[in-house]
Amino acid sequence: MATRKKTQTAQGLKDSAYEIWLAGLGAFNLAGEEGSKLFKHLVEKGSEQEEANKEWINNLMERAQVLKGDAKSVLDKVTSPIEDGLAAAMQRLGVPTRSEIIKLTHRVEELTKLVAQSRAAGQTKPKPRARAARA
Repeated sequence: MATRKKTQTAQGLKDSAYEIWLAGLGAFNLAGEEGSKLFKHLVEKGSEQEEANKEWINNLMERAQVLKGDAKSVLDKVTSPIEDGLAAAMQRLGVPTRSEIIKLTHRVEELTKLVAQSRAAGQTKPKPRARAARA
């Protein structure tokens, strides 16, 4: 009877070990299936979040453009009277404007070219005028 009990116990251990093995395989299989489902679910959620973030960023960009326009408008209102007053004061003092200086610079460049062309054409330098003798 002792031998029979040992045989039953050994067989029970084998069966238990086999069931544990099968449970491990089942857990591995289930983890593979659920992991795949979980991965797909996470990809889907990430895609949804990306779309929400794009919309949020676009809204922020639109708002920033509106604020930029508002700021430019306010800046123009503030700086325009200052610039006008400064320009009027400079005109009264006889300070040339930027456009006048640019025109003058272009005219000097044109005259410099004409002088260079006339020298290249063989004309000699004009002789300096004799100074009147001092008495």
